[in-house]
Amino acid sequence: MTNELSAAEDNEIVQTSMDAAGSGLGYLLPALALAVLTAVVVGGSFLYQRGLGNGLLSALGPARIAFMSDRDGNWEVYIMDPDGANLANLTNSPSTDAVPVHRAGQDQLAFVSDRDGSALDVFTMDLDGNNLVNLTQTPDRDEIPISWSPGGDYLAFASNQADATQIFLIQASGQGLLNLSEREQAQTFDDWSPAADRFILSTVSESGISPVITDLNGEQHQPLTDGTYPAGGGSWSPDGQRIAFMAVPPEVSAIDIFVVDAAGGEPVDLTQSPSNDRFPRWSPDGSQIAFVTDRDGNSEIYVMGSEGSGLTNLTNHPASDAANGDFAWSPDGKRILFHSNRDDNLEVYLMNADGSQQVNLTNSATIDFGAIWVE
Repeated sequence: MTNELSAAEDNEIVQTSMDAAGSGLGYLLPALALAVLTAVVVGGSFLYQRGLGNGLLSALGPARIAFMSDRDGNWEVYIMDPDGANLANLTNSPSTDAVPVHRAGQDQLAFVSDRDGSALDVFTMDLDGNNLVNLTQTPDRDEIPISWSPGGDYLAFASNQADATQIFLIQASGQGLLNLSEREQAQTFDDWSPAADRFILSTVSESGISPVITDLNGEQHQPLTDGTYPAGGGSWSPDGQRIAFMAVPPEVSAIDIFVVDAAGGEPVDLTQSPSNDRFPRWSPDGSQIAFVTDRDGNSEIYVMGSEGSGLTNLTNHPASDAANGDFAWSPDGKRILFHSNRDDNLEVYLMNADGSQQVNLTNSATIDFGAIWVE
């Protein structure tokens, strides 16, 4: 994005970024996932080689990785060890099954599927693929999961209602449906607070879109900005004290990373760059913020201290890495999971938190995407 872009173009770009990246799941958002499901031609024969075990990564512990792939001729949900070993197809169905979202503290995934008809519903299943349940049961519209609340009581999901995407919450039992778009004019669901008592929505504002803190009862409405410039993609710090988000600040034609106190206050621009810095993600200990930037002429993952110091290029590769915010810290903060097209197709990669030991885990000739940590 250049300095000659108009304010309207700025807003369109940043709003597209919000639509493609602001999810409590870490990175995979409704617009992005639906684009993958609808834009990729599925079919034909596919050749793939399972990611081989790598001793360098075996110390990660019990965490595993779930992802979506079309390697069997249609979208399926897979799970594997963090070194690419023990690959298993969890859905194994002729239907479209994709976009896994882990239910925190539970051995369960939500995912999207059209197995009950032509529309996409949100399903849940155990991590072995059993106990399949259609959670939303809406045959007249497509729906896609976004993020479970900490503790797994509620699931946020998107639904294409009346030719527009709306944001909902639903209890794990399938009861207690809340339409957040009716209440807050929500455009995206960004993140849960660590205590799961509040959440961030990117909502309609004077500038087009702005982040707001609200709660289940709708009693709280706390804007994080003054609403005069486009902002969104909020990410809550692990201690619950601060929120990082991306925005186009006034009189600037690039996207920066901001941080603001969750209790309120003036947002601080951490990056102040002529490039586009997007999709902030806190490290599990809250000491660092990773983000995606085009400051080197291509999409790279950078990291900085939580106050903006120590800026470092982690991926440092001419390919497109995590272009849509599709990356996530490991639960222990020692690794970062991301996607890259550096092998001429979209693959799942893993690297150390300092950018070393970048490994292709999937090694497939097909598309492997939507990877998440499962612990």
